[in-house]
Amino acid sequence: MLLEQQGLLPKKQRELFSFHSHNQESFLSRMTPSFFDQDIAFLSDAGMPCVSDPGSALVRYAQDHQIPYEVLLGGSAVVLAHAYSGFGDHGFVFDGFLPTKSAERQERFAFWRDVLPHRGISLIVFESPHRLRESLEDLGRIDENCYVFAIKEMTKKFETSFCGFASEILDSLDQGKILGEWVLVLRFSSKEDERKLGKVDILQADLPPKLKAKLLAKITGDETKEWYQKLMEQR
Repeated sequence: MLLEQQGLLPKKQRELFSFHSHNQESFLSRMTPSFFDQDIAFLSDAGMPCVSDPGSALVRYAQDHQIPYEVLLGGSAVVLAHAYSGFGDHGFVFDGFLPTKSAERQERFAFWRDVLPHRGISLIVFESPHRLRESLEDLGRIDENCYVFAIKEMTKKFETSFCGFASEILDSLDQGKILGEWVLVLRFSSKEDERKLGKVDILQADLPPKLKAKLLAKITGDETKEWYQKLMEQR
């Protein structure tokens, strides 16, 4: 493209088509496999195609009709948020966008809370700015000790992130309009583990220092800031 702009290569004739979740089935039904004998590229205006974005139907079409295709690595908010969170390298589960209804969100949170803590695996979900507060409130109802890393606009000018329990993030959010789609990385607590968890267990656990400090403060009665400072001095 740069060489074309500089006039070093002739410009190619390109035809653009809209292809999204609302029209993909009808679009493909009108196409014949011969359409793909030419050079075809599917691009997303944001995010990675096929990851909570359209594209999977196009891949299935190519597979069904033995059409060769190639996927080029693109930006993935899921992997990037996992790295940003610092929640360790024990892996994660990605569950796409959260349900729009409160009862369904709480049911989803409850399911993952009961499944994930025993494996040390984080849950990563997407949430719109319109429901971010409600989702954090629902999360707090299901697991008030769930540790959350919330981030939006990664690598961009208005990148914003918060780390803490759901109630703390709610307190940190501006009371005004929340802009941008968010990625939430969740590390659920376990009631069974909480009963067995002691000071030595927490100190040896592979947890972010802030989370360690909060847990240590809960079981010792000391200030979270004091524990955090001690942990930083030990690093």
